[in-house]
Amino acid sequence: MNLILGLGLGLVLFALLWLNLLSLPGNWLMLGVLALFVWLGPEGRMTWTFVGCMGLLALVGEAIEFAAQLIGGKRGGASGAGNFGGIVGSIAGAVLGAPFGLGLGSIAGALFGAWVGCFAVERLRQESSHKAAQAAWGAFWGRGLGLVGKAAAGAAIIVMSVAHIISPAA
Repeated sequence: MNLILGLGLGLVLFALLWLNLLSLPGNWLMLGVLALFVWLGPEGRMTWTFVGCMGLLALVGEAIEFAAQLIGGKRGGASGAGNFGGIVGSIAGAVLGAPFGLGLGSIAGALFGAWVGCFAVERLRQESSHKAAQAAWGAFWGRGLGLVGKAAAGAAIIVMSVAHIISPAA
């Protein structure tokens, strides 16, 4: 029974993991499912302490995503305004790209949006095209690394949650 319960929970969490790639709060929705599981699920299978630890992991994922894009842009030479443009462009690109490729277009949209947003702001700041493009590539690669980091935190939440349910010591 624990195996079926754990695999079912894992499938739900895995479906929510994909929302991270759409720039939606997939890790936080996974945390909500875990809280619901504690509240409604079998007694003693999962605790609020465990959910709290997974919440910390979700926070780490958010910090990785945010820091990676900021650091990527800075390494490329982006200003604070350029980085902000990259973040806004990334969100807009993910939303506009979501209808394409069964939702996977949001990944390309987020990356392209980070590039365009950073480039546009840097050009508005009177930077040369070369310098603006260099900063935009930093925002692009930072956003990509941020997506990977946030998804990795979500994957860790899934693995630990399923293992917690399946293991006989839980």
